[in-house]
Amino acid sequence: MVGMQIQTPVHEPRSKAAPPGWGTFFRMPLYRRGTPVRHAGKSETVDYVKLQRQGISIYLVGRAEPVLARELELAPTVFTTVRVPQPECLGYDAGF
Repeated sequence: MVGMQIQTPVHEPRSKAAPPGWGTFFRMPLYRRGTPVRHAGKSETVDYVKLQRQGISIYLVGRAEPVLARELELAPTVFTTVRVPQPECLGYDAGF
């Protein structure tokens, strides 16, 4: 019996065209402790976040019950889809 070999290209060139909807940057809300949000027209602060099978639960400072993410208003955070070198790899040792 002869073993089967699977050959995959190690360095397959990436297509220059990005898939629809993809770009160098994307924006999405980032719920983390201390993030200022607006809920029902009032300024609030995120206390903590719980991820569950049913979805995300966002708890605000001073409240016992979670609120739905769609009920909150906050400025989206900008993320990049390209690699950015880590500061320690650039030779800098202070200021980051």
